[in-house]
Amino acid sequence: MVVPQDAPLMRAVADRLGRVDEFIAIAALIVVVGSVAWGVVTRYLFPQPAAWSYEVATIGFAWMVFFGAAAGVRRRAHADIDVLVVMLPRSLQRAVAMFNWWLLTGFFALLTVLFAWQAVVAHHVYTVALVLPRSVIYAPMAVASALMLIQHLALERPWRVSAGVEVRV
Repeated sequence: MVVPQDAPLMRAVADRLGRVDEFIAIAALIVVVGSVAWGVVTRYLFPQPAAWSYEVATIGFAWMVFFGAAAGVRRRAHADIDVLVVMLPRSLQRAVAMFNWWLLTGFFALLTVLFAWQAVVAHHVYTVALVLPRSVIYAPMAVASALMLIQHLALERPWRVSAGVEVRV
């Protein structure tokens, strides 16, 4: 991850986080594939299918999506649609970049707060097959959203763009 030099605290946090989001997403993908495969095997080879495999696959899929999205923020792999923006003058491109920065900052912060709140509220509600608290589903989503926020703050610096450099929206 390339973190701007003017953000020593964000650089330290980003260095510590490294690629943990990718490892969690890969582990979740392995859990999803293994759980679905086990569910298929038990459905056709045993008299009683594994009732828990669907829940494990669902939880693993949610983890994979959110931690994969966090990795996408870190790698700047999410799609940009800039057909209209590149035709604007540099000052308006910069304004759009600033608007996008604030919009994403607010969105990631809101996701973090809402998923954390949902994890607290749903802690006493249990899943059907595994009897796990639903906070097992929501708390990692709050963590992944916080990772997205931290990595967005560490990577994006639309106010540091000079007049001769292309603005990335």
